Amino acid sequence: MLIGDYYREKVMSLPRKDRKKFEIPLHSGVTRIENEIFGWKLYYLILGRKSEEFIECRTEEEARYLKIFMELEAREIYIPKDEKLIAEILPKLEYLKKQTDDLLNEYLSALMQRKYREQLRFMVYKEVMGEND
Repeated sequence: MLIGDYYREKVMSLPRKDRKKFEIPLHSGVTRIENEIFGWKLYYLILGRKSEEFIECRTEEEARYLKIFMELEAREIYIPKDEKLIAEILPKLEYLKKQTDDLLNEYLSALMQRKYREQLRFMVYKEVMGEND
């Protein structure tokens, strides 16, 4: 099963009132998730800069959920409003992402030029999200 298929099955099938739209900012990489005094934050590097920004998250699971889609270079996604549902679907999302990355890294290691590695990674992530229709 592809990540996009699982996402559509578990999140996009929810009624609109049970999910919220999230626009993912342009970034050049997710750096870390941290638990701070007032909640969880997902830090990332701003595209074209060396400065960091963060997204405030309700829970660690929500931060991990967003991190997956940021790494997949999605532009916008939906997040279930129910925190229990996020926690329920997160392990499989992380498993599918790891499976994709492991397989992809086998092929990427054969490419010497960074430009081609990045292009292949982008094309594969687009495919597993089902965006090549």
